[in-house]
Amino acid sequence: MIAGFLFGALRLNAALMLGALPLVLLCVLAANPLSATPALILALYLAMPIITVGFCVFRDAPVFHVSQGPGDGPGGEAQDGPHSWWDGCSEQEMLRPMLRVLRTTAPKVLRSTALPMAATLVLVVDAQWVLEQSWGLMAAPALLIAALLSLMMAFGVCALVSDRADAGPLVLARTAGYAMLRSFPLTLLSLLVLGIGLLGLIWQPILCWALASSLVLYVVWANTRWSIKPALRTS
Repeated sequence: MIAGFLFGALRLNAALMLGALPLVLLCVLAANPLSATPALILALYLAMPIITVGFCVFRDAPVFHVSQGPGDGPGGEAQDGPHSWWDGCSEQEMLRPMLRVLRTTAPKVLRSTALPMAATLVLVVDAQWVLEQSWGLMAAPALLIAALLSLMMAFGVCALVSDRADAGPLVLARTAGYAMLRSFPLTLLSLLVLGIGLLGLIWQPILCWALASSLVLYVVWANTRWSIKPALRTS
């Protein structure tokens, strides 16, 4: 069981590395990725489809679930219909269902996360400009906090798509924003984990991505999914 879990995590790490290749290359090739903020945010935006794939893996892949009760689906919840991305796939299979998720959700994820990621970019650029002004220290923190919240809204959209792929982009963004504010402590924890993961990627991009990317993503997914649970129950 442990070997299967570790093998599944390594396969997911490899998929995340390939799906987020622009972000990986930026962390590898740039002397200081944090100084290239627009490129970093754009690379993260392009990685949103593979992040959604990772969320679907955590939700439905049997290899990541130790036990299930009678009538429960792979995600540990009661399933009334074909609501698993692993339907028709074997327990150890990863590639085919991940490709199914990517093909099904990638266009919607890019549309639905475009607004929060654009807001993140604008707010970060504005914060950088404000810091150059004499009064910048008073306004920049508010802009940076708003940028981080917009970023977490994008991750919330990805988590919602993994459960409700049929919802519209505006519904996804609105629900993700409400859930993020509703569970603000979990949002802060996710931001902390993402920050640590980003620093690790900048320090040792290939090693950290190959070994720890799924762990960081799992913490973010667990926090985000807990926040959006009320929306899942009412939808």
